[in-house]
Amino acid sequence: MKRLFGSIAAAAVFLAACNNAVPPSLESTTTTTAGAPPSSVTTTSVTLPPPDLSEPATVEAVIDGDTIRVVTGGVEAEVRLLGVNAPEADECYGDEARTELTGLLGSFEIVMLPGTEDTDPFGRLLRYVYVDGPDDATFVNEELVVAGAAVALQNGHEFEAEFKALEDLAYASGRGMWGTFVCGHPESGVAPDRPQLRVDGVSFDPPGPDGDALDAEWVELVNESYTSVDLGGWVIRDESSSNRLEIPRGTGLAPGNTIRIVTGCGTSGPSAVYWCADSPVWNNDGDTVIVQDHLGNVVDRYVYGGDGA
Repeated sequence: MKRLFGSIAAAAVFLAACNNAVPPSLESTTTTTAGAPPSSVTTTSVTLPPPDLSEPATVEAVIDGDTIRVVTGGVEAEVRLLGVNAPEADECYGDEARTELTGLLGSFEIVMLPGTEDTDPFGRLLRYVYVDGPDDATFVNEELVVAGAAVALQNGHEFEAEFKALEDLAYASGRGMWGTFVCGHPESGVAPDRPQLRVDGVSFDPPGPDGDALDAEWVELVNESYTSVDLGGWVIRDESSSNRLEIPRGTGLAPGNTIRIVTGCGTSGPSAVYWCADSPVWNNDGDTVIVQDHLGNVVDRYVYGGDGA
């Protein structure tokens, strides 16, 4: 069936409105089949952005799963794909994400569409990337999410809702980084099944100024397994590439018990681990809590929006 979401028209209309231009006519086929499983999601029919809104470019190199180096308008530039965050090169699934992006780019002749912000703090161009094909164009940013090669970001970009819904499908079907034991199987002597550790709640916007309430910002995990889980070396992270906490060695969680991961400082113990971060970790407007075991396998994913959902 056709994919549920992913209309390039939304971004084009948004950008045209910002530029006081007439919205271009762009087509994106979005049909669904009732009761179809997530694994049956296929590519949306997408047309290339119109010339007055887009930038042709040639890819010189694929740096990682969400960053490329291009030549556009005779100038070499580094481009960070908008709305997605792929695993880093030294993380589990980093190499696979880079391979996925390389395959999607195909001939390396691309068209780029800017978002509301032109560059990031590192001077990289922020762009949506499209590749023309014999039948339809490929919306590269979107396809990375569909393949489970990137996390969809909730940072106000034009395709935020669509990308996150596609990530839901990728997660439900175990695609890419969301697959069971995709980062390796636990060593011998450990239960062969994935530990049933779940995010039980998130306090992402406690009362008061965000920077003064770090002790009241937390994520709570519950062990729904029949056995204790050694959390040493496990990682709690958000959608970004900067917020990562490795749980200290010797931290255990008995069946049915909960443990709180507190953003602020304190003395860690059986019921709480303190991140001691300098600033808030969990975005008020929406974020994703990702729980990974010591090998990098995703054990749970918890998405919330700015409305508290």
